[in-house]
Amino acid sequence: MWVRIRERVPLRAPEWLAGLVTILIGLYFVAFPTAFERAGLSGFESIASVGMWVAAGLLLGAARIGALVLNGHQPTISAPVRCLVAICGIGLFGSIAAGYSLSWNQHGPPLGMVLALGFTAADIFNTARSALDVLKAFRRARSWNGSLR
Repeated sequence: MWVRIRERVPLRAPEWLAGLVTILIGLYFVAFPTAFERAGLSGFESIASVGMWVAAGLLLGAARIGALVLNGHQPTISAPVRCLVAICGIGLFGSIAAGYSLSWNQHGPPLGMVLALGFTAADIFNTARSALDVLKAFRRARSWNGSLR
C-alpha cells in the first residue's frame, strides 16, 4: 500500500493540489459568506452567487479527491471522473480568474488572478493526462462492452 501511494501521489500532485484548493475555496465562502462585499472580490458576485461558489468548490473538490483515492482500485470509473472534474476545474479556475480580473486596478493584476490562471493551466494538463488514463484503463479492460460495470 505504501509503495502505491509513493508511486501515485507524486505523479498526481497537481490533481491532489487542485482538489485541495477547490475544497478550500468552497470552505472559504462557507466561513465568510459576505466576502463578496469586499472590493477585491466584488466581481465574483456578477459571475455567480455565494451558494454556487460553495457548491462548485465542495462538490468538485470532493469528486476529485474521491476519484484520486479510488484511482488504483477502479481505474475504469475513476479515470473518467478525474477527466470530467479536471474539465470542470478549468471552468471553475477560469471563472475565478475572471472574477479577479474585474478588480484590476492601476497597480496591475491581482495575485489571485495570476494564481487562478496557473491552476487553469494545471487543469488543462490534468485533463490531458487523465484523458490518456481513460484510454489506458479501457484498453486494459479486455472485453469492454460500453458499460462501466
